[in-house]
Amino acid sequence: MPTAALHHMIVPVTDRDAAVAWFVDLLELREPWPDGFFCSVQLDDSIVLNFAAAPAVEPLHLAFLIGEEHFDRIRARFDADGTPYTADPPGRRPGEVGEVNPDGSGRRLYFRGPDGHLLEVLTARYTDVPAGSAAG
Repeated sequence: MPTAALHHMIVPVTDRDAAVAWFVDLLELREPWPDGFFCSVQLDDSIVLNFAAAPAVEPLHLAFLIGEEHFDRIRARFDADGTPYTADPPGRRPGEVGEVNPDGSGRRLYFRGPDGHLLEVLTARYTDVPAGSAAG
């Protein structure tokens, strides 16, 4: 039984409104709401992204589990508008789709979002998780 779950995460961005609009559009998220210093977006029933304006940003890595059809829409959009993507975090496989699991199940793409955040969309949970872990 897990002892902790992620509730929210602060995502620093230099242009909060533009970044929120970009994430909401690409990830097909619910409408954002002002939350004091933040502009917040609900990812699912438990996790919230709190976007905060910052003068400078150190890029984060965020990975989003999405459905197969949504993945296809994102990839088609990137192919149409020229957004670069890669199958691996270091970018050694540009324009390719990566596999999530050693058995080839699941697909993933890495790409840069607002302020250089390294983003990932994937269509499957990990299957090669050590015994006793709740990540699978």
